Amino acid sequence: MENIFWVVSKVIWSLLAPEVLLLFLLILGTCLLWTRHSKRGHNIITFSVVIIALITILPFSDLILSPLENRFPVPKKLPNKVSGIIVLAGAEEISVTSARNQPSLNSGGERLTTFIWLANNYPDAMLVFTGGSGSLFNQKQKSADTARMIFEQVGLDSKRVKFESESKNTAEGASYTFQLIQPDIDQQWILVTSAYHIPRSVGLFRKIGWNVIPYPVDFTTTKSLIFKFDLREIGKFSQGLREWLGILVYRIIGKTSELFPRPYS
Repeated sequence: MENIFWVVSKVIWSLLAPEVLLLFLLILGTCLLWTRHSKRGHNIITFSVVIIALITILPFSDLILSPLENRFPVPKKLPNKVSGIIVLAGAEEISVTSARNQPSLNSGGERLTTFIWLANNYPDAMLVFTGGSGSLFNQKQKSADTARMIFEQVGLDSKRVKFESESKNTAEGASYTFQLIQPDIDQQWILVTSAYHIPRSVGLFRKIGWNVIPYPVDFTTTKSLIFKFDLREIGKFSQGLREWLGILVYRIIGKTSELFPRPYS
């Protein structure tokens, strides 16, 4: 059932992601220009261009990402001692790593750099990297392999790190890591992941009985709304929309106990 849910969710999003829908509309409109429905094609193209302009100029991406990134603040003070540190996969470009035989990271590289920094600050803490491959077509190359290469390059002893490399999404990552570690209820663990991804991740860990200390990184928004013209805003908008849908779906199917997890007072 878990595999079916994962496959269905991947397929649906690959078809309904905003950038995919906009491209489809532009192609459809262009094709209609060469038929007797040219006026309809013109209207579809105009609509698509207006939507692209609005997303790339107005701060829509910040509006949907800011509540996610601001939900859990960066801890002002961490405990003097923690039992362990977990970092979630997502910063690794595993296909590029495999093709070039050199570790490649995307814009979420702060996940790993912060994890390494925390590992150096807590030399006695258990270290865990969790994440395999989220690809529908390639389950041989794993995020964990790229992370291991990064750790070895910067001098972090990979023998200190436990690698969970079978999970395909965050829900599996939380579950498999819990099974791997079997943490005691009184242990303190830090969870490192991108700021927009923290609420959903914390909700998943809490649901399985693991009250982690969230450490958000990889922020993409500022404290003010900025008008700009940047086509990358479409990707940010899509990222935010996907995260909100993930939060909603996980709550509906019972993977989390809270719709929008918040810090404990």
